[in-house]
Amino acid sequence: MIVDQTSRVTKISLERPASVRKFLPSLAQNGWLLPEYHVGSENEGLRYLFSEPVIENLAALSPIVLYGDRFVGKTALAITLAVTWSRICARRPLSFTTGRSFSQDFTAALEISDTDSFRTRTRDCQLLVIDDLDPIATAPAAQEELVHTLDQLALAERPVILSSQRLPSTIPQLSSTLSSRLTGGFSLQLQRPTGATVSDIALQLARTIDPKLDEQDILRLCNLFDSRPLTTLDLRNIVLLAHQTKSASGSVNCSAVKQLALQHMESDTPTLPSIAKVVARRLRVRLTEMRGATRDANIVRARGLAIHLARKLTPASLQQIGQFFGGRDHSTVLHASRKVENLIESDPELANLIRDIQADLEMATA
Repeated sequence: MIVDQTSRVTKISLERPASVRKFLPSLAQNGWLLPEYHVGSENEGLRYLFSEPVIENLAALSPIVLYGDRFVGKTALAITLAVTWSRICARRPLSFTTGRSFSQDFTAALEISDTDSFRTRTRDCQLLVIDDLDPIATAPAAQEELVHTLDQLALAERPVILSSQRLPSTIPQLSSTLSSRLTGGFSLQLQRPTGATVSDIALQLARTIDPKLDEQDILRLCNLFDSRPLTTLDLRNIVLLAHQTKSASGSVNCSAVKQLALQHMESDTPTLPSIAKVVARRLRVRLTEMRGATRDANIVRARGLAIHLARKLTPASLQQIGQFFGGRDHSTVLHASRKVENLIESDPELANLIRDIQADLEMATA
């Protein structure tokens, strides 16, 4: 629900139900950056979407698609909208999944001839949420299944809420049938905060991170970034820098903080160690083995992925990459990278894995 209706910036209290944590590990670890979503004029459509009369009749807008850049709050808002609808309408169960999980779970159900169990979860629920729809574009069978799921839920007047980085009609490889279904409801592009919203978010972050920070310093920092679109994550990093660099008297050198923040934002190229750590964590292998001489298949696969990403995402030479990964020569590095490149074209799961690793790296350098 929207609260604080009298201010220029309204707020939506965000929900964090335990039932979604297995689908969103980062939520389980860190929660949301703030307990409320700040809504300014840049996201005016949210005031309409989260008004009680609209929530009570959410099925009339379904499917609801929230789309936009990373870190604009799509996931938090999709989950909050679903939980708020459930509370107001006293209807459950709700079903939460992601585009990648929907595709993988449907493929697994086909392999064991048990689509009934899969459809029980996705079609017998009172409301379905699919977060991060984009990966489904590489899974034609899952797209067809989603079309039928949307049709059945629409007949039962049960809402569907989805989030995506792009408007479905602009996602390559998405079937025209699915695109048509998804654009037949309510689509809302979420924008990065601007103006008064930026100030409100920054001040709330400052009260959380360091209540002793001078609010005027925080507002001056916001003005210094006035021409640059910022996410809540960017604002948190700016406030953290202010906290870490403030003088003994508590004053903040705003120009210095801006310079440091810009360096941080622009130095988004991952390093060889950061790539190796993220790949090792994702594939559950030891970093020392990945950089060593081990020829175990899982280690070789992880090493190849890391080498491929190092070539793609860093300016490091073949020799530098090889040196980092156990002193391998440039021809070995080139062979490993090309092998991954060839596999990506025929292996959608590998393509999705690389996409997830790159997302982890973006988060680490944000």
